[in-house]
Amino acid sequence: MYEICPHCGKVSSEQSSRFCSGCGARMDGKTQAGFMGSYAPPREQKNAMIAGSCSSFLPGLGQVYNGETAKGYAIFICALVGLVILVIPGIIVWLYGMYDAYTVAGKMNTGEIPFRETRMIHLVLFIVFAVIVIVVALMVMLAMVMAAMSSQLGSLGTGGSNNMFDTNGLF
Repeated sequence: MYEICPHCGKVSSEQSSRFCSGCGARMDGKTQAGFMGSYAPPREQKNAMIAGSCSSFLPGLGQVYNGETAKGYAIFICALVGLVILVIPGIIVWLYGMYDAYTVAGKMNTGEIPFRETRMIHLVLFIVFAVIVIVVALMVMLAMVMAAMSSQLGSLGTGGSNNMFDTNGLF
């Protein structure tokens, strides 16, 4: 039977092991000979709900929280492109990002995949990048709508036979 380390929470990689492969502490809870009365500090854990919530707020943010910064940027760009081109692909990528952030955080906690530390600077830079990209995308879309509206309004004033100087010479 696989055991869970009482000090760091890692699941042992072998059955009925005496020492934890993650922190080196004894699996029975007693202190190891080299520790002199201390034990290994508990390993940091990822909160899977926070990871999923971050990705629901902003696609890719949960991946950055999990320490997978490049994957977070890729999910953000793919979701944004999918939302602009067709809405459904963007929503699918966004939902995948939420699922992936949640499951990766859980796998990091159980030791299935290596733990990656959350870097606050990466979170801040990602949020700044995302806000800038979203603002630029909205400004481009607004400019396109305004151009389309002005071309429609411009065609109303020049078209028709309401000209004062008609080509037939009539007033």
